[in-house]
Amino acid sequence: MKTFINLAITSSLAMFISPLVFAQAPAQGAGVVTLGGEVIDSACGLELASVDQSIEMTPEPIGRLLRNTIGAPHPFQLRLVNCSLTRPDPSRPGATLPDWQHLQVTFDGPRDRNGRSFAALGDSQGIAIHIWDAAGQESVPGEPMALLPLAEGDMTLHYTLRLVGNGLPLMPGAHSAAVRFKLDYF
Repeated sequence: MKTFINLAITSSLAMFISPLVFAQAPAQGAGVVTLGGEVIDSACGLELASVDQSIEMTPEPIGRLLRNTIGAPHPFQLRLVNCSLTRPDPSRPGATLPDWQHLQVTFDGPRDRNGRSFAALGDSQGIAIHIWDAAGQESVPGEPMALLPLAEGDMTLHYTLRLVGNGLPLMPGAHSAAVRFKLDYF
């Protein structure tokens, strides 16, 4: 089963000049997730709140990025509902195929940092977007993450995204990214 969904990420990068005065991009950013896909065969449904997501990242001061080498965490989740491990065989009424056992998530989108992170598009420079799962496994654009055990009922998959440096000089400005994810069941 393959489901394709777009996840949009928007944020702004601010440069602090003094404790009380700072320069900031005129727009803080806004985003809308545009979704499209086709369900071929599915063990689970995707909760509607998980489908339509826009992650608003607060402005990130350049000084903090330089000190910490990574931006603030921004959690998001994918909630799977009504998971059923039983697989009816569409070609033989009443018969079943082997049960679903695993789920695999693949995030994909424009790449940065030699293909290790997602590209941030816009006026800012020097940053990319990186995604980790709850176990700390890093997502590499276009590469499937580790298999997860599939459970009957509902499941919530937890992820965190953060800004990371991409080796270019940091420049303040607004940026956004569109990251697709695909769910495969085995």
